[in-house]
Amino acid sequence: MRNFNPARFIAAVVFVIVAISGCHNHKPKAVSKDITKTTVTVDGKKDSVINNPEKNYGNATISEPCIKCLIGIIQKTNGYSNLTSQASPQNIIYDANWITSAKPVSLYNNDKIVNGMMIAVNLKGDGSPKKLATYLYNNENGRFYLQDDQTKQTNELKIDSVAKKKIRASCFWGVASAK
Repeated sequence: MRNFNPARFIAAVVFVIVAISGCHNHKPKAVSKDITKTTVTVDGKKDSVINNPEKNYGNATISEPCIKCLIGIIQKTNGYSNLTSQASPQNIIYDANWITSAKPVSLYNNDKIVNGMMIAVNLKGDGSPKKLATYLYNNENGRFYLQDDQTKQTNELKIDSVAKKKIRASCFWGVASAK
């Protein structure tokens, strides 16, 4: 019979504990008590984001870094200041959702997005919020769009490669795309 080696035994126990604890996925805690709303701070300003209210992507919600990244890029686009110039920042609500093949989004130019992100910019008001515009990111080709529901037009937004890389890193880590 072999001699008992306490050092090997302890090492084996530590290895098993580390292996078992690594299997548990720890989810970040919600910022607010309402799990459908997330408060994020972008450039020092607090924004209220309705986070995946229809649970379009299973029960997954959109991570805070992804929301911050998308809102930051949206706020730097050319048309955003014109779109929100009449509104107080406290009255702007962002509605964020995944776009999946199970629920694709058709653009007004007849293209379709089956893998990406959709951020609706809404104005808080009496009753239901008024939709100002919808920003869409197509993960398949790396394009960013502004869809105007009033004019029924879809315009591709020019964003630089750094912004695209930020979107990919914060929203689609480990997911393949064409770009």
